[in-house]
Amino acid sequence: MRTSLCGMLLISATAMAEPPSKLFYTSQADFIEMNLSLKTADDANPRYIGLSVVLSPEAKARTARVSAQAMNNSLTLYLNGRQLSTATVKSVLDSGKLRFLIPREMLVELMPSLMK
Repeated sequence: MRTSLCGMLLISATAMAEPPSKLFYTSQADFIEMNLSLKTADDANPRYIGLSVVLSPEAKARTARVSAQAMNNSLTLYLNGRQLSTATVKSVLDSGKLRFLIPREMLVELMPSLMK
């Protein structure tokens, strides 16, 4: 009896888990500054390119609001229509500065949209 109750609770908790929150960015409207880091001396994972951005005031407010609502839950980031990553939110993202890690292969496809 105890095992089946635990199994039911686990299934119920899994079934009730919320899908990740989503944050969509467009480089043209949401970023006021972008810097690509192709290679660094302390590159932990050379398969990724770093994109550091400064958010527009509107994107900064939206990011803070959505990340606060997603606290301790998953949040998926999208850039110019492409999914970049999903992570658990541990603090509100309110600095107005973000760093995306983009797979090298994806950057080749994404670059034209970043140049607009």
